[in-house]
Amino acid sequence: MQFNSQDLLAMAPQLILAGGALLVLILQMVLPGTQRVRVTDGVALFTLLCALAVVLLGLSDASGSKTVLPAAFGSGEAVTAFNASYRYSVFSANVLAVLLLLVMGAILVSRAVLPQHGIHFVENAFFLLLSACGYGYALCAEDLITLFVALELGTLPLLVLLGMERRSRAANEAALKYLLLSAFAVGFFLLGIALLYGSHATMKLRDLREAGPHYLRMRAALLGYIFVIAGFLFKLGAVPLHSYVADVYEGTTTVFAAILASFSKFASVMVFFRVAQAIHDGYRQYLAPVLTALAVASLFYGAFAAMGTRNLKRILAYSSISHAGFMLCFFAIPGSAELGLIGSIRQDSGAGLFLYAASYAISAFLAFTAVALLELHNGRAEIVTLENIAQGRKSLAAVALALAVLSLAGFPPLAGFLGKFFLFKSLAFSGHLPLGAAAGLATAVGIWGYARILKAMFFSEQATLMGFVPGRGVRIVLVTGLLFLAFLGFATGFLYNNNTYAVQRIY
Repeated sequence: MQFNSQDLLAMAPQLILAGGALLVLILQMVLPGTQRVRVTDGVALFTLLCALAVVLLGLSDASGSKTVLPAAFGSGEAVTAFNASYRYSVFSANVLAVLLLLVMGAILVSRAVLPQHGIHFVENAFFLLLSACGYGYALCAEDLITLFVALELGTLPLLVLLGMERRSRAANEAALKYLLLSAFAVGFFLLGIALLYGSHATMKLRDLREAGPHYLRMRAALLGYIFVIAGFLFKLGAVPLHSYVADVYEGTTTVFAAILASFSKFASVMVFFRVAQAIHDGYRQYLAPVLTALAVASLFYGAFAAMGTRNLKRILAYSSISHAGFMLCFFAIPGSAELGLIGSIRQDSGAGLFLYAASYAISAFLAFTAVALLELHNGRAEIVTLENIAQGRKSLAAVALALAVLSLAGFPPLAGFLGKFFLFKSLAFSGHLPLGAAAGLATAVGIWGYARILKAMFFSEQATLMGFVPGRGVRIVLVTGLLFLAFLGFATGFLYNNNTYAVQRIY
């Protein structure tokens, strides 16, 4: 396969991330031990800033007449590279911009929290950059094998991070559970790829999109799509591949749980949506009942399971299962619509899914970051439960946790409300009233679960000043995240219209 400089420029964000990760490893070998972590964290942040600048501004040729890389939240045309096995569009740029911001926040929080656990290593920044590179390429992959490799490049570094606290049996158990269940999900995904190739004789997503149902390949193709969906269900933490979520989130270091709940889930659902665009409309009517059943099961399992625990990390973990169900609703919406309306409904639901997933990712990251700070009360790590959460309510972390919980519950005017609004709007306009009723009931049950956190924090008698004072980097992350939650509504119209255009330009 031949390629030229234009192909490499089309991969500029991923190449910058990969180069930054390699530079971090080289600096680990040449720098003295006292300077390694501080310098490599700075290099990682600079790498992310460079990649973010490229994503937001885009690239043009020397004359400025041809777009080499479309800018995020812009209106450029998609570019292809490597014999059409790579396709970078405005949708890819929009998602990648959010992912890079989440990774930057994770590194800033890690610099303050991980030294308290004794696991602030150079490898943390390396693995985060590598994971961002993998998911960034998965957003642009145009064939199933490349997609699989890119997804695993994004997942495996996170698996190592989950078990980074080697002295903790809970962290080791969390990493092992994630590894074993990830192996099952990989098996499902590869079997789905094999069935799709056997039924359509192609690995290209664009070719699959144009291959309609045929009685000779219908069963094999449907089974292939179901197995591919099963692989993504694991990454989303949705029913029935949800059993690891609560144990992994509770067992691993809370900063890494924040990364898994926000960065990984947001990247996975966006890659899933992009793959779903490659499903021919003729198959959607058969897949819609499956997705609807999985969405309803995830909605109610997460909502009711959160009411049975008092551990704050487990409550947020079960909340993530419920939110995976809400996201699956967006995938079920186009499947039951009339064929003539599927295109417009798909664009509408895609724009709504982006806003919902982005608001959830920011809210979940803030919530877990706040829990990570509350755990360090009096200089030592403590398990935060509903019984002792009030000891930190006079801190910035408590404010962040409260607003993040309200956003997850869908209270206006926070970002989480906007995501719920577009979900119910899409359900109503597409005629999915039973699914809308189920989502509304699950929302009401979930509000009760979130109210338990707020009641325990602000309406209990115990109140002392939190002992751990976050540094400037953590305060910047918390304040920036709170501003996003509070004022995202002012940019809703622009973001919705732009992502409607972005979804249209995927293919």
